[in-house]
Amino acid sequence: MSLLEQCQPKPNSDNTAQAPTAPTAEITPAISFDSIVQVFKDQYVLTNEEILELKIIDTTYSYNTEVSLRDTTIQLNDSIFYSVISLYDKQNLCSFKFIVTIDEKNKKAIASQYLQPDCDVDFSRDSYELYNHKVISSNRIQLTKTTVFQKKDRTSLNEQENIDHKEVQNSFVGISQAGQISIVK
Repeated sequence: MSLLEQCQPKPNSDNTAQAPTAPTAEITPAISFDSIVQVFKDQYVLTNEEILELKIIDTTYSYNTEVSLRDTTIQLNDSIFYSVISLYDKQNLCSFKFIVTIDEKNKKAIASQYLQPDCDVDFSRDSYELYNHKVISSNRIQLTKTTVFQKKDRTSLNEQENIDHKEVQNSFVGISQAGQISIVK
């Protein structure tokens, strides 16, 4: 028997160990931009994958959510629109509102801006903050932050009766026809 014949691998038998095979990963195709645009215009629920595909919202927020809800969509011109969306955390304690502008013609997301948190409120604290937004025109959104200060001696079961005073701050978000977002205090 020659040395070459001695070094040939033996065929596998039932009692020889086989090297493990790598698991096959499912490859999910990228979501088309046109289908994401349709979701923004026709549906209220956005998936995490659709938000990530736009590559426009900080991944700290978008990886922490499973679904998002579209609040409002407004067409600025024949190719550019914006949407206000809410990304919910996995514990369902907070949602984070963003405005996202999209250029349909050039198939790209233009800009995004964090608007406000919307979290469960701990009414036992001495003060807490409430946030709200309102679309006041096609290119302007009003943001309201209300800080509620509670009375030192809170005896009522009605939370409204325990309020000492409130401070209200308004700011505005402007959206240009080109899709740029600016904050005006």
